[in-house]
This record gives sequence, C-alpha cells and structure tokens, in this order.
Amino acid sequence: MLVGMGLIGCTPNAISTRGTNGACVEEENAAAIIFNNKLKSSVQKFNHKFSADSKFIFINSTAGSLGNSLGFKVLNASCCKTGAHGLCIRDQTPCQNRNEYIFWDEFHPTKAANIFTAFASYNASNPAFTYPIDIKHLVQSF
Repeated sequence: MLVGMGLIGCTPNAISTRGTNGACVEEENAAAIIFNNKLKSSVQKFNHKFSADSKFIFINSTAGSLGNSLGFKVLNASCCKTGAHGLCIRDQTPCQNRNEYIFWDEFHPTKAANIFTAFASYNASNPAFTYPIDIKHLVQSF
C-alpha cells in the first residue's frame, strides 16, 4: 500500500506562513496532486510488472474531503498551541473538542482524522480514494 501526500497547502502551517486568511495554498496542493498522480502511475507499473508475486494499491489522500459533513468543524487551525516549529508546545492543554479538528499541530492530523482515513482506506466508498482496490478487497484477494 502506497499512501499519497495530503493537501499540504491546507495545513495550518501553510495557511499561516503564506498569509491566505484561512484559505488553502493552491500551488502547494497542486504539487501534492502532481506527486500523487505519479505515485498512482507507479502503482500501475508495479502491478503490471509484479502481477504474479505482489499487489499494490494507492491511497489517494487528496480524493476525500474532511469537512463539516464528517463532523469536523475546524479545518485550518491546530488543536494545540504551537511553537516556532509548528509543533505542540509541551505541557499546554490542547483543545477540548479535538474530534472537531482536522489538525493536531500545524502539520499532523488528529486521531479523528486518522481514523476516518483508515476506515476509508480499508473500505472505500469513494473509488477515487483507493486504486485499484481498497485494503479490504486486497486482503480478500490473497
């Protein structure tokens, strides 16, 4: 399983560093999409080249939207207070409603966001999220 890059232009760090007033940095997201397209292409090549021995799948982290429809309310800020490097400041109290945040610090997703990604990767209801199959079907194929 190869996991693509997320929308790095939507991290709190990218948003605050580039001063976009809360909007994602589209040129950073465009770079992640280019990388993911090339990674998906590599998965196609690997599946063709190693078809007898291995199976590869690609998890497209940019295909899904972690928005309000999933219960996330804070999409562009971190749950904890962060320091100069964008990581949580030690011994500070994080947000109380962490299940409503996408990001734990300025770079990393929260447990709630990771759980969504894990479930979506295992049993993809969106075919654009896993290619060519999801993890559940990959396991069943052996």
